[in-house]
Amino acid sequence: MRFAPGQALLLAAGVAMAATGCGVTHATTGSVTAVSATPRERAVADAAAILKAFAVPPGARRVHQAGDALNVPMTTLVSATLVDNVSCWLAPGQPQAVLAWEQAHLPRRFTPGDADFGPPSWDRTFSLSPVPGVLNARDLVVEVTSVGKGKTAIRVDAQVSWQPPRLASERVPSTARVVRITELPRLDPHARRPHAPVTITKPAVVRRLAALIDNLQLSTIGPAAPCPASLGGGIRLAFLARAGGAPLAIAQGPAACGTVQFSVGGKRKPALQLTDSFIPQVLKLAGLHWTVP
Repeated sequence: MRFAPGQALLLAAGVAMAATGCGVTHATTGSVTAVSATPRERAVADAAAILKAFAVPPGARRVHQAGDALNVPMTTLVSATLVDNVSCWLAPGQPQAVLAWEQAHLPRRFTPGDADFGPPSWDRTFSLSPVPGVLNARDLVVEVTSVGKGKTAIRVDAQVSWQPPRLASERVPSTARVVRITELPRLDPHARRPHAPVTITKPAVVRRLAALIDNLQLSTIGPAAPCPASLGGGIRLAFLARAGGAPLAIAQGPAACGTVQFSVGGKRKPALQLTDSFIPQVLKLAGLHWTVP
């Protein structure tokens, strides 16, 4: 298991999360937020182009089904914003030889990635570079299995996830004038006590911290992703109109699946995607010399 660009989870070993039929397009919208048509349409078009890039092995013919072993792909992106185009083929030859032929004949713009080894099935992911802020992951997954008599069934998935935009209501209100930063306790009973909360009132620092939150992308991790439980820790930023007032917005992370929980006016908003630099940037902007695991 690994995180793909944009933090869409890539799962292996028979996880039933993607399309099962051949020759169909599956696009999920999830409940992340209202999605602009442009990124989704680009993902649909990109998935169609990626599927066409599959190099058809000599003597192969397209089929409606590739057999029970390939009803569900071994490897799939778990994303709330996923387009999955599928095609199935029947080709002469042994599975590993067919997969090796495919790797040798795909356009060079594809980069070989993760692989799973059988029997009974083998697969390989071939990736294109993401389009920052628009398309998070762009993968061609080729899976093969023997069907006997010297023939190999092939399942081809073109999987593209897009990045939904954040709405104006999903940002820190412009009326924020104060930030209260709190280090959250860890679940480890042997961990040190958290630092005392700090209140920031300098307008320039408050604006920069708000911009840091507003520049985080929405998380596209699907609701069924098997994320490990959070061990606690991290930081919470509460944005206020005045010291001692009710929070206008709260950002807290890291949460499950490497996200930042975010709320505005007490209402939960879609999760944001945590970056490796998020906590260090908060501490640097606030002038805090904390060590937050």
